[in-house]
Amino acid sequence: MEAIDTSNMSLMEIFSNPETINQLSMGEKMLASTITMIMGLGITFTVLILIWIFIAIMGKVLGATGSKKEAAAVATAAAPAVTKAPVAEAASDDSLVAVIAAAIAAYTGGNASNLVVKKIQRISGDNTPWGVSGIEDRLETRKF
Repeated sequence: MEAIDTSNMSLMEIFSNPETINQLSMGEKMLASTITMIMGLGITFTVLILIWIFIAIMGKVLGATGSKKEAAAVATAAAPAVTKAPVAEAASDDSLVAVIAAAIAAYTGGNASNLVVKKIQRISGDNTPWGVSGIEDRLETRKF
């Protein structure tokens, strides 16, 4: 086995060649192993961050368009069930009542024959119960 001149080679070039790796001292092997490990971890985390960013962007794009389409589909699919549902007291916004009744009918499977909407009252302020519930749901999904 002939000796290879390693005087003009970098540490990583020596470490990558199986014939010259035996000429390295233990300290040089550990240094080259550490450099290789850091490069591998760096590449892995960079790719994972790029995948995370891509998924976040796609979630926002698909979430924004999907919710509008789903809301329109629920309103049109449950429209016949809304006409069957008696409304005891008329609210100030009849379309709001219709949308809520359609959502309930869609949730119950279209059977809204005995659905009665008694009172719908808008709550003013920044922290409505629905808003607080939404914030709590978001925080709950992000727990480890």
